[in-house]
Amino acid sequence: MIRHNDPASLGAKAELAFEDACRKVIERARVSNTKIVICRDGNVVRLTPEEATAELEANLAKRDSNIPS
Repeated sequence: MIRHNDPASLGAKAELAFEDACRKVIERARVSNTKIVICRDGNVVRLTPEEATAELEANLAKRDSNIPS
């Protein structure tokens, strides 16, 4: 049974919200023909929407492969 105050459930909801926000940022950059600026290892990095999508998908696949079934 999942309780509404279950921390795992809250964490799952937060991860889904973060993924949704990432996808919206990528789509906005695609529509406006701009790059996405992130900080990686203390350096400013500019990604095209395609690069950001590839990185997001790779990170999600890595995360999903670490989830016990």
